[in-house]
Amino acid sequence: MLYSELSGLLYHGSNARVSDIDLSKGSLKKDFGNGFYTTSSKRQSEKFAQIKAKRYSASTGYVSIFKFNDNADLKTMRFETANLDWLNFVLFNRGFIKENVLNNDYDIIIGPVANDTVGLVLNQLIIGTYGDPLSLSAKEMAIRLLEPEKLYNQVLFKTEKSVESLRFKEVYSVAVDG
Repeated sequence: MLYSELSGLLYHGSNARVSDIDLSKGSLKKDFGNGFYTTSSKRQSEKFAQIKAKRYSASTGYVSIFKFNDNADLKTMRFETANLDWLNFVLFNRGFIKENVLNNDYDIIIGPVANDTVGLVLNQLIIGTYGDPLSLSAKEMAIRLLEPEKLYNQVLFKTEKSVESLRFKEVYSVAVDG
């Protein structure tokens, strides 16, 4: 089950130091649903820490670092690319479509992160720029627009069982740019 995203360190960017994970503090309407989000990209986590710090008018963000300890009992779903299944899953979790076409009974979900550019494409899809937002042609257009993007990964830990597989290593601060 061990994917390359899980074989190294995982980073969590935030406006707070996180050493003990509390799933109840997760936000709703995120790409893969509620849970604890990490990435294998140190750069992506630093950027997110800066964004979160700015949102709370703080001068410093924090990157908490975790090591994953493989547990064969964890049910994991992985989206290889930003494809139609990924897009429908993100749209469902963000509350834009009502029906989830995928089984959401997973401990860990891995896949591309919807960064700022992706967010713009999704918003244009939702308001009908590419046609009926629920149509296959509109969704395919959105995916084509996303293909050239360098999409970082995100790793969502959805359950207490999955969180138990993470071991806190350290935290460091990140200054907020101008």
